[in-house]
Amino acid sequence: MGDVLVNEAGSSREVGVCSLDGFWPCPFRGFHCCPDGMTGSKGFPRLMAHIKRMHLSSDDRKSVLRDAVATNVDLFVSVGEALKVSGQWLCGTCMCVHALSRGCHHDTKVIRFNLVAGDVEEYVVGIAKPKVVRDVIPEGLVVVDEVLLDRVFSLPITTVKSIPHSCRMAFAQALRGALDKVIAMPESVEAWVRLLLLPRCTLRVFRPSSRQESRSGNRKSLQCLSIQRSLVAWGDREGFNDLILSLLAQPPRMTSHSDGPTAKVDNFVSCPNVKVCLRKVMDGHFTAAVKVLCSSGVAPFGKDTLRALVDKHPKLPPPTMPETLLSEPSLVTDADNVSGCIKAFPKGTSCGRDGLRAQHLLDAFCGEGSAISDGLLKAITCMVNLCLNGRCPKVLAEFVASAPLTPLLKPDNGIRPIAVGAIWRRLVSKVAMRGVGKEMAKYLGDFQYGVGISNGAEAVLHSANRFLNEFHSDGSLAMLTVDFTNAFNLVDRSTLLREVRTRCPSISLWVDFLYGQSASISGCGIDEMPPASA
Repeated sequence: MGDVLVNEAGSSREVGVCSLDGFWPCPFRGFHCCPDGMTGSKGFPRLMAHIKRMHLSSDDRKSVLRDAVATNVDLFVSVGEALKVSGQWLCGTCMCVHALSRGCHHDTKVIRFNLVAGDVEEYVVGIAKPKVVRDVIPEGLVVVDEVLLDRVFSLPITTVKSIPHSCRMAFAQALRGALDKVIAMPESVEAWVRLLLLPRCTLRVFRPSSRQESRSGNRKSLQCLSIQRSLVAWGDREGFNDLILSLLAQPPRMTSHSDGPTAKVDNFVSCPNVKVCLRKVMDGHFTAAVKVLCSSGVAPFGKDTLRALVDKHPKLPPPTMPETLLSEPSLVTDADNVSGCIKAFPKGTSCGRDGLRAQHLLDAFCGEGSAISDGLLKAITCMVNLCLNGRCPKVLAEFVASAPLTPLLKPDNGIRPIAVGAIWRRLVSKVAMRGVGKEMAKYLGDFQYGVGISNGAEAVLHSANRFLNEFHSDGSLAMLTVDFTNAFNLVDRSTLLREVRTRCPSISLWVDFLYGQSASISGCGIDEMPPASA
């Protein structure tokens, strides 16, 4: 039975209190040399006991944490979530933790917990939820935050498919530096934003502006020069500022120069399917190239296409987050596993909104970049473990978890949206699936043929055909096939998150980060759709 809570008016209500069995990350991991601040830490099976013993053991520590909670909105929310799942509340006056049914006694009054809507801020009593305050930036310098990330992601920027050999060492160093900042300050939104901005800022495709620049040899050398200049500017604060401003100053849509060899090729290959087919052939995907030639192509950009996409991705309220504690620590991977997952991406894998391609990571490991490949791989592994442990700022979830949509046309003129997520998200998810894949395949057993079963769909088809051919000679059998309309987008996310927390808790924090907010679709996502080769 739940505990009886007494509010300020003297009424009572019953609520369930979560079990304290399991692991939970410490919200104060960045204070007092908390062991949960170490990469790969398991969290604590008795979180509140740890907080009281390490972080609230003296008046000085309480004072520091009170000021931090009152000024840092992310810390405030993290503390509230930990208190909520633990069934306790924090008195902001004395920084003491109490059971929900207990009051906090002071000389002149008794402060009690009052449950209203069950929001996390209700569990921190006496400290108002802080507002998001922007740092004061010198005049002329851009603010590196999620707003800037959204603006840059909305620009129609294309990144190179492969990094030129002469630029690989510089890019590997820039990537290593961005990763090191994330590892050192995982709570810093700016550090994560810089990591996500790196490919778009430094690996842009060079657009020739004259016939001479369009020549093959000149274009290659100018592409290398453009990347090298961008990487040099990236490492300097003022250079980074100029780099961002140059991106934001470009026209809304970029069109290639219509005079020169490129235009002749485009005129010769005017069919979009043929262009995509040629790219597939260059990547060695011959079966996919044949499929592209037979496809109906991409739906034209317009209100009808956007309306069809919105119908397939209805606006739903955010899911209910699971309140049970983790029964085991978050998954921790190693460098060999991460390396294998990076190499598992098919050749020619398309990029997400950030412009990073799997080939970019492979390029950074080879050639001149091989000199620092071990350190770079270690940094990527640490970043992956941070994501698995739920350390990526939640304000960036819509950028990391979202994906551009390519609306392919069906034979009946319907829309089949194809989503291409960011490489970082797909890499972390690959690692997560390797960690729980065998257990999940065993759990699902014979109830399905899609997860952990090689050629499962083909086996079902051939078995059904064989059965019909053998027993349907007299026409006495009938088969009913059922297809759910828009099934994937209508899955109950609350149930999904709850089942993941129960069945595979080691990846629960990562799944919560990806699917813990309401999904939506915006018109700007259509402008920057990746090619159909995704």
